[in-house]
Amino acid sequence: MAADSNCALALKDDFLVDAKSGQRLSERPVSAGAMSVFWLYRDGERYILEEENSSQAKSRRWLVFTYDSGKVVLDGAYVFSIDIDMNTGPYWHGYDCRGDAKPFAVPTKDPFNEVALEALCGEAEGWVVSGRDTEVPVSAKGLAVSVPVYHARNRDGSATYLFTESEVPDLSKLVCLSNCFDANQVPERVSQETAPLQGGQDGTLCSAEEDIYFSCPLTGGKTVSVCAQGNNKPTAGYVQYRYGVPGKIEMLYPQKNVPPKGKFFVVDASEGSVNLNNIKFKKGPYTYLVNQAFVSFLTVLKDDKVVFRQSCSAGGYSFVSRVARQGIEALPKSAEDFR
Repeated sequence: MAADSNCALALKDDFLVDAKSGQRLSERPVSAGAMSVFWLYRDGERYILEEENSSQAKSRRWLVFTYDSGKVVLDGAYVFSIDIDMNTGPYWHGYDCRGDAKPFAVPTKDPFNEVALEALCGEAEGWVVSGRDTEVPVSAKGLAVSVPVYHARNRDGSATYLFTESEVPDLSKLVCLSNCFDANQVPERVSQETAPLQGGQDGTLCSAEEDIYFSCPLTGGKTVSVCAQGNNKPTAGYVQYRYGVPGKIEMLYPQKNVPPKGKFFVVDASEGSVNLNNIKFKKGPYTYLVNQAFVSFLTVLKDDKVVFRQSCSAGGYSFVSRVARQGIEALPKSAEDFR
C-alpha cells in the first residue's frame, strides 16, 4: 500500500514498514522461504499478516495485531498444518494463541513474524501432538478443526473452528463453534453480529431503517446483503456487506459503519444485450463481487481466480439499487468483473 493510503503499515520487500516514515518493524525480513508467500491486510483496526506455505505440511499462519504510531499490540495467532494418518489419510490440526494486550517492542532483531509468534505461543509448536481430534459434529459444509488454545504462552483449553464451504483453513470463512473468543470480547462481538438483524427486512440481512443495495438468498442456504444508511455520496453514511443467516452473520465488511469511499465500488459491466452490474470490494488477496445478471450471484476471487460462486434463489432484491450508484464510487469494467 502507498504511504498515502489508509493503511499505517505496508509489506515492502518482505519487510513490515511504517507506511509514512518507512521505519522497519524488524532488522530481518519476514521468513519467506522458497515455499512461503506472505500477505498483509487490514480488518477494521486490526492488521493480519498471512503466511501460506506450500511444502508438504501446507501450513497456514495468521498473525493478528494492531499498529498505531509505531506501537504494536499482539491480539493473537492461528496456525494450521496438514498431517497424514496412515489409516485414515490427511487431516488438519494446529493451535490458537491469544495475546495479553501488552505492548510488543519493535523493531525486533529477528523476523517480526517469528518473534511475534514466539511471544504469543512460546514453544507451542513443539508441544502440539499430531493426531486426529475427536470428530466434530457439524451440519454445515466445510472443514471443522479442534485445536489447543494458548493464552499468554500457557495452555488454556481448546477451541473448535469451522471454515465454511472450504476444504482448507481460510480465515475469511472462519466461524466459531466453541471457545473462539476471549471472554472479555464476547459481548462486543455478539453485539456487532446481531445488531443489524434487529427489525430486519424479510429475505435480507438489512435492518428496517437501512437501504438495501443488493440482497439475495444463495443456493447454499446463506444470504448475502449489501446494506446502507445515510449514503448519498461516497463520503457520507455507511455501506456494509453481510453474509450469513438471520441471527448469525458470518462476515461483515467493514466491521464498523463508515463511509464507502475507497472501500466499495459499483461497476456497469453490461455489454450489448447482456445486463451485468456489480458491487465489489477487496479484502486482502480476496475480491468480493455481488453480481446482478439474468441470474444474479456472489463471486469471490483470490488473486484473480474464482474460489467461490453461488447463484441467487428467489428474492426481490437481487439487483444493484439505483441509489447505490449515487452513494458508491464507480469504476470502469475490467477482466475481473467477468470471471
